[in-house]
Amino acid sequence: MGQPALFLLSGMPGAGKTTFAQALAARTGAEHIESDAVRRSLAAQPTYTAKESGRVFAIVGRRVDAALAAGRSVIVDATNLTNRDRRRFVRAAAAAGARLIAIRVTAPEDVVRERLRQPRVGHSQANVRVFELMRGRAQGFDVPAVVVDTRFGIEAAVSLAVALAGA
Repeated sequence: MGQPALFLLSGMPGAGKTTFAQALAARTGAEHIESDAVRRSLAAQPTYTAKESGRVFAIVGRRVDAALAAGRSVIVDATNLTNRDRRRFVRAAAAAGARLIAIRVTAPEDVVRERLRQPRVGHSQANVRVFELMRGRAQGFDVPAVVVDTRFGIEAAVSLAVALAGA
């Protein structure tokens, strides 16, 4: 990629963010920064307290800044449910002169609940209880965003994200 891009994912646990991020990283070579992986590197049994989340997102933010400063594209894979959650990444993209590609990853509630009832693969420990705690917090983006419904194949949405980044 020429100009770096910051792919900013947002979505509820179980929506398919990490699956989408992995497919996008495979197509673009962008650095995939998964907040769940960072959290698990800090604590084998995460507490999800405000203090712990502050540490997680300080690390995520530094990794994003470093990637963009080096001219590399980056994927931020986190719930990022509110504009306040996303603000630091929107600013990082602007400061680095990177293209911001905002992507809301979604699936119907019954699909998400079924996914969360299954044993989790990867770093996320989210379950239906976590979904319930976060439900109702999601805000629409205050920047243009692509919406991806992961019930369907994600390849077309990945291709769109790549095209938007100018790859």
